[in-house]
Amino acid sequence: MNSKNKIFTLCIALTCFVLAYKFYPSSNIPEGMFKDPVTGKPMLLGEVLIDELKQEPFAEWYNDEFDSYDVDLELLSAISNPEQYEYELFLGTWCGDSKREVPRLEKIFNALNVDFSEVKIITVDREKMSPSNEQEGKDIRYVPTLIISKDNIELGRIVESPSSEQASLESDLFEISLGIPPTPNYSED
Repeated sequence: MNSKNKIFTLCIALTCFVLAYKFYPSSNIPEGMFKDPVTGKPMLLGEVLIDELKQEPFAEWYNDEFDSYDVDLELLSAISNPEQYEYELFLGTWCGDSKREVPRLEKIFNALNVDFSEVKIITVDREKMSPSNEQEGKDIRYVPTLIISKDNIELGRIVESPSSEQASLESDLFEISLGIPPTPNYSED
């Protein structure tokens, strides 16, 4: 093979390598997860089970927040029959508020003896969309959003964080159980 053919073959091989790298890049995104377009990190999208939030790469923030939160057991004891409600939780695995509040909510639900695996959990992207459009008609503006319903009628919701600086997740849940839903954080928009 003469030197022109070698150079030509080398150029073709290099071009193929560059194209293969460009169109088939290796990914560190685990199977079943999506790449966050802002950070490049893994995120979940769609309906998930709570155990999916306790796996890598989410386990560290999830477990840290769960372990460090102190539940107000006295206030929770005033909520009668919490299992009578349906719970739907929208969150973003990319969202700081979700990373803080969702593990706390699970710990609260555990204290209420409400099986958190019975909570419908929907993970959304940064536009608050899920692949199957579970957010449609739910007015999901911020995450996390916990919707509490009974007989398919919304009784109240907790949006992003407790409703005020004086409130807690427990007090917001208590108010909802009394039929006095707290005003969502976005109500001034």
